[in-house]
Amino acid sequence: MPFPILRTSFVVLSEVISLLEPNEMVTASLCSKNVRRLLKNHHQRRKPSKWRLSMVDQPNRGSVTIINGRNDNRTTVMMAKLHSELAGATHKSVEISGYKRTFEKGFPVLYFQDRVIGTKIIVDYVTDLFGLDIYGLVIDRNDYWTLDWINNRQERSLGHNYALNKDKTEDNVLVVRTAILSDSSDCVSTNANVSDNVRNLRPPDVLVFDSNAHRATCDDLMKFDSMKLFIYFTRLSVSDMNTFLRHWRAGGSPRLAYLRVVFDENCPFFYENFDQDLELVETDEVRSFREIAEDEVEEIQGDYSIQRGDGVKATISCGRRQFVMVVWHADGN
Repeated sequence: MPFPILRTSFVVLSEVISLLEPNEMVTASLCSKNVRRLLKNHHQRRKPSKWRLSMVDQPNRGSVTIINGRNDNRTTVMMAKLHSELAGATHKSVEISGYKRTFEKGFPVLYFQDRVIGTKIIVDYVTDLFGLDIYGLVIDRNDYWTLDWINNRQERSLGHNYALNKDKTEDNVLVVRTAILSDSSDCVSTNANVSDNVRNLRPPDVLVFDSNAHRATCDDLMKFDSMKLFIYFTRLSVSDMNTFLRHWRAGGSPRLAYLRVVFDENCPFFYENFDQDLELVETDEVRSFREIAEDEVEEIQGDYSIQRGDGVKATISCGRRQFVMVVWHADGN
């Protein structure tokens, strides 16, 4: 028996809608204009959402994903594909607003002759439904149009920009260069090889090096003048970290507020063997810090405390294969 959702009391409706996941809300919104209006009004009446919306543009498809702040799960909520991929699935498709549509793994897929147009349509649909700006962007060297398009459609800068690696460092460098110089993003990630072309760009507030970060050197670490820096799968050594800390104590990397270094699993175990001249003090204090890109507070369990020449202190936490450093600037993190 059909559920009379549009004739249900507001209190009951709010409870039902609150149980829906982002992909379920997008799917339900396609049922009718009235259901879409209902979901849109409900979502935009709520307190500011902790959901983050990302746009993904790939050679043969575009998609919209949402990270749910409650559990940090990333969910694809809508996808655009080329008509050529519809072959063999025509019998499963339905038509909506002139577009063929199927469902894959719990989210709707719309088919278009033009990938760019299709990607724009689904992004516009989801951002309008939830009242969200685009927070994250995943692109490759063929997707520069996304940067100008996003800049023209919203005032808020991207919180995260990821360059796909096509095994050609120069391709990724072009993406990262464009993202940084266009001021389209506060955060840039890449799994491209580290190179002088990237190091010499204006540093974004948040920089993430992934996958090929094993090529990163101590010199790279000292040159990345970002506020928040992540380096994954690196082969930096304890000696390199001592050199970096000496550089920081002397006034280097002045903008740094958060550093996370995750070491390659093939590297020797990361032992806490710091040089005495760094004057690290052992500590077990737990301190709260504010995320740079988000208005959220997290806690860090300290192992060591270190102080710069100008009196600024930092807390260091060491894990099995990671090094975390939080700098306590006078004006907050």
